[in-house]
Amino acid sequence: MCWRQVSKFQKTVIVLLLYSFIYFFLSTIARPEPMYNFVKEDLRIGDKYVLIYLISNTRVFSDAEGSDVFVKRHCGNCFITNNKGFLPLSEYDAVVVHGHRSKLAEASAYMDPEKRYLMETRKECLEKKLVGCGNEPKITSFSTRETYDLRSLCHYLHETRKQEVEPET
Repeated sequence: MCWRQVSKFQKTVIVLLLYSFIYFFLSTIARPEPMYNFVKEDLRIGDKYVLIYLISNTRVFSDAEGSDVFVKRHCGNCFITNNKGFLPLSEYDAVVVHGHRSKLAEASAYMDPEKRYLMETRKECLEKKLVGCGNEPKITSFSTRETYDLRSLCHYLHETRKQEVEPET
């Protein structure tokens, strides 16, 4: 069978079959073995960082910027995000609501009352990612009515976590 005697349709089919065979042959040879790496329990982010979720009308933080707010305030390892897909709300140490108190009702069904806080600050402060604000954001606990700034909230949440981990004697 000579290549010139084959019809155009047959040439197309032969070329497609040849390319398919080469593709599947090379993909089975060059396919890397899957590797599974599990994070050690002592390196998990939740064990080292206090996790805070911010409910706001605007997207404020990327996941890479979540700890910068607290690093610039020279306080402990805290992480704030408003990424809905990062963790379920029940996994956060605190949920901070910015805006009207009516937003609290939306989030209240998903978490403990001790984890709810209201942040009072201007929209410009949020747009600056809570850094360089004229007035420090005021955060009020809904269960105890105590007020905090970001640094003292981070410290308080660290102390609360330590008390939960250490058994009472």
